[in-house]
Amino acid sequence: MTNKAVAKQLKLTADLVELTGGNPYRARAYSSGARTLERLEESVLDLLAAGGLEDVKGIGKGLVAEIEEFVATGVMGVTESLLQALPPGLPEVLRVKGLGVKKVRVLWKDAGVTSLDDLEGAAATGRLAELPGFGAKTVQNILASVEELKSYRGLAHLRDAALAALAVRDTLREAGFRCELAGPVRRQCNTVDRVDLVLEGEASDAATALDGMPDLEVGEDRLTATLPLGLPLTVWTTVASAFGTAWWRKTGPDAHLQAFVDTYGEPADHGDEGEIYRAASLDPIPAPLRDDDWFQEAADGTLPTLVQSSDLEGTVHNHTTASDGAHSLREMCDAAQELGLSYYGVGDHSRSLKIANGLSIEDVLAQIEDVQQLNQAYADEGVDFRVFSGSEVDILSDGSMDFPDDVLDQLEVVVASVHTGFRMTEDEATERVVQAVSNPHVRILGHPTGRLLLRREGYPLDHDAVLEACAEHGVAVELNANPWRLDVDWRFVRAATRRGVLVSINPDAHSVEGLADTRWGVASAQKGGLTAEQSLTSKPADAFAVWLDAGGRA
Repeated sequence: MTNKAVAKQLKLTADLVELTGGNPYRARAYSSGARTLERLEESVLDLLAAGGLEDVKGIGKGLVAEIEEFVATGVMGVTESLLQALPPGLPEVLRVKGLGVKKVRVLWKDAGVTSLDDLEGAAATGRLAELPGFGAKTVQNILASVEELKSYRGLAHLRDAALAALAVRDTLREAGFRCELAGPVRRQCNTVDRVDLVLEGEASDAATALDGMPDLEVGEDRLTATLPLGLPLTVWTTVASAFGTAWWRKTGPDAHLQAFVDTYGEPADHGDEGEIYRAASLDPIPAPLRDDDWFQEAADGTLPTLVQSSDLEGTVHNHTTASDGAHSLREMCDAAQELGLSYYGVGDHSRSLKIANGLSIEDVLAQIEDVQQLNQAYADEGVDFRVFSGSEVDILSDGSMDFPDDVLDQLEVVVASVHTGFRMTEDEATERVVQAVSNPHVRILGHPTGRLLLRREGYPLDHDAVLEACAEHGVAVELNANPWRLDVDWRFVRAATRRGVLVSINPDAHSVEGLADTRWGVASAQKGGLTAEQSLTSKPADAFAVWLDAGGRA
């Protein structure tokens, strides 16, 4: 529960108060509280524990009580009440790009729009264009955003689906059943439309362990229910002698199963899934690889040994309270040590990203001194841990960097990222990014397409051209491990490694909790067949330093 998470809830509440026509002063109080928490250097949890939150300017006693409720329960009663007062589909309309709260209220009250479908209908019949502020270009952009949002319906991020699936699996295991993850969660897909489990036993017996789950139904070879995040759950049942084959079939995907059957025939019933492949003279293909074609490697005995979380030696591209993070540099580094890591790379935002409190030149130079002092402190304490200075530097519209070369030259880890100006053609985006990775100070290309899964598509990019430029200039490509990003997409990991481009699994952490997001980056990297040798942050600290000093050539 970070400051950003609490601020987001307050901002949502402010929007809902305004949307429902509530007291504008009340809406401003929530909005002001959200801004205060976003700028607050201290952790809201620490302030609550010490009883000091109400002393923060802009946070009154009433707001403190609501924040305490949210921290303790994950919900705020006032927010839930406001949501209940709205048509069910209206909050989804708030997510449409280009529509602020005021416009959504006009759509609701003046045009009867209460859902995305209503919004599409109003655009199709011309009612939208009749409203003030809704010109032809605006309507066109709204329709594009609606189409995008509708395509995300029924999907969840891998993190959310996996955690829900693991909870059900563990419940069934505790009840004495053999139970395994299957389907898209087991294959570690970036987004997931369902949760599948395979269980040895009877569906009626397993249902007892899941009593109380919504929509629980028992069939002959399965039981179904609905998970709290809204995804459908299916627990497929089988017997011990056929468990491996059932697990293989329910893991999928269909294309992998069909390709196997077309070449090697229908598999017999096996208790061990690996026997299906071995009977066809293949090495077992790990589930994450099955969305791509690895049959030749399985036949040749050259399947990759997939990178594991335990292979990661360090973490780079992380944010502190110096920009938009929730914890100080020392707190982030100490947390990285507790995770068993041996180095930390600073990655606070650069000066042009004012919305994220980007650092000025003076700020970043001062932070370099802070890094040096912290490294000395660790040495004095006998702690074997290294901090690398750095910055997530914005790639400007012309492909130049947000800091001048004389500043970049003083940073050890420069992560170059696009944060603004996403409306580009593929040629424009590719030229912009290639120009950036050609800068001799850049070491890592950050979240290459800028996508946010289930929120926005990334800008179009010629990945081949970008990866060629990375290979030419010794730049690693980031696989941003934030569950909302997972960017670079796993489909381009093989294209990177074939060119000798290292992949850097970076958490893009904005809090100590966010450091653990590398778990999801590793999952996506495994889908692309990444090995520890091809993973930048699997290098020990000394080897990582040598790589940096050699301009990405070591």
